Amino acid sequence: MYVLRIVLIALIFLVLQMTVIHHIAIGGVAPDLMIILLVALVLDRGPVAAVAIGFCLGFLQDLGNADFLGMNALAKSIIAYGVSRIGIGLFPESSLFRGVLILLAVLINDIISLIIITSFTITDMLASFFRYSLLSALYTAVVGVVVLGFVGATTRRVVSRRGGY
Repeated sequence: MYVLRIVLIALIFLVLQMTVIHHIAIGGVAPDLMIILLVALVLDRGPVAAVAIGFCLGFLQDLGNADFLGMNALAKSIIAYGVSRIGIGLFPESSLFRGVLILLAVLINDIISLIIITSFTITDMLASFFRYSLLSALYTAVVGVVVLGFVGATTRRVVSRRGGY
């Protein structure tokens, strides 16, 4: 049941990413919901499970772009491994930590994507990185902190003084 719920959430995030998110773009820069979901799912997982989740989310995203099939699966797998290794034992409940983690994840995702899309053309890669990637990373980090904070606040159980729920 848990896996089915994650698949459903991933599909909802993908549909939102492809249809609604461009309406809240600022200066042509939109947040990346799949990165937010990836960080939320793999933050407290081991590296093997994280890479599997990252690959599945990336492959799902790749299905909409046949020209670069596998690019997002590769990028999300690498990011998932890094997030799971960095996130173990640190401050996963800290909003600042999650925001920085999302920011770094978007930057790594964009670097991998730009390397593949621009065919290692340094000038095109740097121009796109400084024009879009930095702003996208900041925007996604802010949206991610808000979304993760909202989800955490609405799903948190209230514990009574006697220790029961």
